[in-house]
Amino acid sequence: MLVSFIKNLMNKFRSRNEKQILTEILSDSRAVFTSAFGNDIYASDFINNCIARIATEISKIEVVSVLEKDTSIQRLNDDITRLFRDGVNELQTAKDFLSCCCWLMRKKMNCFIYPQYEIVESAGGQEFKRYVAFYPLNPVSAELGRFSDDTTRWAIKFYWQDGTADVLPYDAVIHLKWRRGVSTLMGGGNDYGQADESNVMRSLTTLDEIIQGLPKMIDSSLNLRGVLSVKTVIDQKSLTKAAADFESRILKSENGIVAIGLDGNFTPINNAMPVIPDSTLKFLKDIIRERYGVSEAILSGNFTGEAHAAFYQTCIEEFIIEFEQAMTQRLFTARERSLGHRIKGYYSKVAYFSAKDKMELATLATNSGLMTLNELRELYGYPPLPDGNRRIQSLNFVSAELVDKYQSANRYCGRVL
Repeated sequence: MLVSFIKNLMNKFRSRNEKQILTEILSDSRAVFTSAFGNDIYASDFINNCIARIATEISKIEVVSVLEKDTSIQRLNDDITRLFRDGVNELQTAKDFLSCCCWLMRKKMNCFIYPQYEIVESAGGQEFKRYVAFYPLNPVSAELGRFSDDTTRWAIKFYWQDGTADVLPYDAVIHLKWRRGVSTLMGGGNDYGQADESNVMRSLTTLDEIIQGLPKMIDSSLNLRGVLSVKTVIDQKSLTKAAADFESRILKSENGIVAIGLDGNFTPINNAMPVIPDSTLKFLKDIIRERYGVSEAILSGNFTGEAHAAFYQTCIEEFIIEFEQAMTQRLFTARERSLGHRIKGYYSKVAYFSAKDKMELATLATNSGLMTLNELRELYGYPPLPDGNRRIQSLNFVSAELVDKYQSANRYCGRVL
């Protein structure tokens, strides 16, 4: 069904006899296990831990379709909202889908999403799209250009892992970009739409060499401890026995002093392990973490509300804005967008507040009617109440318009009574 749908799509946009059909939507990557990451920074656990931390938080975003007016935002229970609530496609939930998009953006610098839809005719005879699935694509590479028979329309060519390639209209896919350079088309970080990983590679290589060198330093420090020079002239057999006795005394020694019966000198060898300053390790890790906007506290899970707020602004908010704008542009027509149709991503920052901050928010919410009772109960992990979808507000706070009317009604001789 999906292939036939795309075939019809290509028939609509292209008139060549030889048509290229997208035959593979999801292309799995095979895990490669290696002792060293080589030239691939994403074979490093430290890099993957940073991405995993971001993807975990992004997977918690609630995606909905809304109708945005000047003074209100109405959530719509349309096909888009239902997909992100019940399952984005037959293989992924909304959580899996968002996490996958994050991984593709961070590792490939570009994430392409294919929206599958059906053309439905309304009762009035108007046709519109009804979306039935969203698929994240995982090509080896992608190229942007123009159709040879239609120079006004952009096309994108995907190269897949099995060696095949497919061409689609660029406006048929949703394109998310990360680390923009001056390239106007693709993400990547440098001026040619490619990933720029040279700086982080140097830090990652140095950090990896330190980690690999630690076991060797330990082994070296425990091997040769000194040289025993024997002055007595003895034969080879007796010398071998003397050396064995010496080693035995070393193993049995509990006070660090070894008694020997031969006349000789023992010269110790200083094999002390070199001490790597914590500041050096922190400096190298900070360079890598800064690429992804993840602090040490966020990576370890020992963060405060302020640290999480900074993490939200550097990582999560960036994804939400990119995702909202890209999805809105592709899923709605110009007419629908002018009416206020938007894709919104909601992320609850309140869950990471401290107990003190939650108490202050609850006080503000009850005084101003900011939140319902059930929203306040959810803030503290309590289940909702049957009549909890109502707001309460303190009588000590009134509308500013009522204050103006009150003051106007009580003026006397230019003085407020």
